[in-house]
Amino acid sequence: MPTKKSVKTASKQNRQDYPTVSVRIDRMVDREDSKVKAYASANIGGAFAIHGVRVVDSQKGLFVQMPQRSYEKDGATKYEDIFHPITADARTELNGAVLSAYEQRLHMEEDEAQDMAEPDEDEAPAFEQSM
Repeated sequence: MPTKKSVKTASKQNRQDYPTVSVRIDRMVDREDSKVKAYASANIGGAFAIHGVRVVDSQKGLFVQMPQRSYEKDGATKYEDIFHPITADARTELNGAVLSAYEQRLHMEEDEAQDMAEPDEDEAPAFEQSM
């Protein structure tokens, strides 16, 4: 069992001691009435995968919500995270990676929509009308 001293030392780890975090946006949610904007998966150090991470838009802005399970207790529905970072630095790192992946995907989809809306100048028209 770790002693208080070992716990304090572990919580002061340098940020560079954390494994790499890569994130993939699995699905964008394109409904105006939905607060959930995307679902993501994260890979931590090539050893752990987290599925069901949500990007949520609230009154305070975008935030990352970890996968949860719900259960009933005393007649009320309670929620509990299935996965969560232990330290504030780890939480910041994971949240930043998820939000960065979301922003990249959002810009990519906007660029694709814009490309489809604007015809390519070099492209010849499919047919021409003559009179």
